[in-house]
Amino acid sequence: MIRVRFADRADPRPWGKTSLGPGDAWIIGVRAGGHPLRPGWKRLARGLGIAGAPGCALSAAAESPRGACGFSGAVGLGDAAELTARRAEDVGRHVGAACCRRGVRRVFVEADLFPEIAVHLAAGLILRATPQLSLKSRDDNDEAPPPEEAVILCTDARRAEALWPRLAAEVEAVLWARRLIAEPANRLTPEAMQTEAESLIPLGVKVTVLDAAALEARGLGLLLAVGRASAHPPRLIAAEWPGADPAEAPLVLVGKGITFDTGGISIKPAERMEEMKGDMAGAAAALAALAVAAKTASPRRVVALLAVAENAVGGNATRPGDVARACDGSSVEIVDTDAEGRLALADAIAYARATFSPALVADVATLTGAVRRALGTHLAGLFANRDDAAARLEAAAADSGEGLWRLPLPGADEDALKSDIADIKNCAWGTVPDALHAALFLSGFAGETPWAHLDIAGTADAPADTPLERKGPRGFGVRLFAALIRSLEETPWSSTPRT
Repeated sequence: MIRVRFADRADPRPWGKTSLGPGDAWIIGVRAGGHPLRPGWKRLARGLGIAGAPGCALSAAAESPRGACGFSGAVGLGDAAELTARRAEDVGRHVGAACCRRGVRRVFVEADLFPEIAVHLAAGLILRATPQLSLKSRDDNDEAPPPEEAVILCTDARRAEALWPRLAAEVEAVLWARRLIAEPANRLTPEAMQTEAESLIPLGVKVTVLDAAALEARGLGLLLAVGRASAHPPRLIAAEWPGADPAEAPLVLVGKGITFDTGGISIKPAERMEEMKGDMAGAAAALAALAVAAKTASPRRVVALLAVAENAVGGNATRPGDVARACDGSSVEIVDTDAEGRLALADAIAYARATFSPALVADVATLTGAVRRALGTHLAGLFANRDDAAARLEAAAADSGEGLWRLPLPGADEDALKSDIADIKNCAWGTVPDALHAALFLSGFAGETPWAHLDIAGTADAPADTPLERKGPRGFGVRLFAALIRSLEETPWSSTPRT
């Protein structure tokens, strides 16, 4: 990860022992109205087209306030009163993009921010500048490698340095999730996903794995049905951070971990099927959020429960019309094998209730195209069986900048999931958007346990390179869950009447 340091703006040598050189860039913040923090830089800012609005540009071979360097530039900060943490991250993203366009090795950002805001500028810089996973033998990227180091000049460097480790843990977790999501399915198999989870053991995380035999013994027939045709057997991975009280009712984060989704017998079209390597984005988000809890020594008990399988085609594949038995004993008619994510999640949610007696369950999944069509690529769908659970998730979304939009649980449409042969079927045909049917199906396995469901099918990937993000996996959900954990540290969950 890009190294970050904070320095006081008055520091005469923020670069340390080395001198400024040709790979260094000095960037001055510009307030609304085109007023740079250093008045002598007004002409440069105007020439670069930076007048205070969002954006960043660099000029080669120029002077910095402290001497010659490779690049000087300006970044729009907007109105000082409106520079929130989220907006500061966008400022940092613009800086990161500009640095990658120019091949900057070390960047100094003079923004005169309070430390609580400065750390978010650093986070945004890293999140935009860090490239996505590449397995190419030759680098043909239009952008240069990211800077090796970023130095943020702020009002109180010591305070910023104290605040940074927690936010750095979130940023590092997002980058980890992005890498997992980008991995091809021949590299990130269910076994490899288990190895990734076990990498958290040195941090004090307890990892328990139910392999195929254990799934059979515990009655998780839905997860088994999803993965039965694959050469890589399914598994349920429980990664647990004990917190200050291992007996506390935990927050359980359930992640859909389909390492590749062919659709099974209800096979998907060939076009763009390669994108289904990312159908484990929910599991990546849940696991990475747990890593944040461990790295920040959260006092809350948190469990990441990953339902991991490969939905393959073969002679042993589940057929439309097959009936499987869930962990809670209910029977499910599988009418569409491409509606596999809800099957895996249902077993995991039922297992969580029986095993952990959770205070709150939140599941996250790239589940339905319907939610993408309804909400686009910047809002995930939120469903919940209680208003207080929804409120917690909505507050975490606002805090993290990862948007949610609450959608209804259509109780009046329960008849659509009735089966002639089983207790329920896994989806229904008709005019009701499938995202609603999927949430309704899952809600039955949550029962009275406070539960929320995040459908991130639209938000998991950025569709194109922009100044704010790189094309590819976003790691959506990691920071939202980190914010949820943080809120539970400040105000623990208390059981209230269901509303």
